[in-house]
Amino acid sequence: MFSGNARHAMKPSMICLYWLLCAGVQAQPELVTTSDALLRQSVEGVPTKEVIVNKVSIPPYTELPWHWHHGEEIFYVIEGEVTLAQRGKPDLLSRVGEVNTIAPGVIHTGRTGEEGATLVIFRAHDKGQPERVVVD
Repeated sequence: MFSGNARHAMKPSMICLYWLLCAGVQAQPELVTTSDALLRQSVEGVPTKEVIVNKVSIPPYTELPWHWHHGEEIFYVIEGEVTLAQRGKPDLLSRVGEVNTIAPGVIHTGRTGEEGATLVIFRAHDKGQPERVVVD
């Protein structure tokens, strides 16, 4: 087994290892998708419609839940990249400065890579309906 000296020599090194491990294990903040409402307004002359504008920030390596909207969606990429996936269609990578549309009722999701993405999303929305309907 160990001699008395070897046991005492290990104690400081084990304590040092413990502190190094504890110092290296820091809680990382959880990255979440955020949505800031910029505008929600009735469409003049069309009482059943409203315009919704949101700034949405999606963290890196995130996939949004599959969902659809009651109205037309138009998104403009202001930072990063996002891949638009729509059921039955090929994926579409959208980069900074690009604008794309999603028709009402189309089931879709967005996925980000290493950079994440920030979008401005415009919707011509059916008043009184949820902004999005999540599907399985």
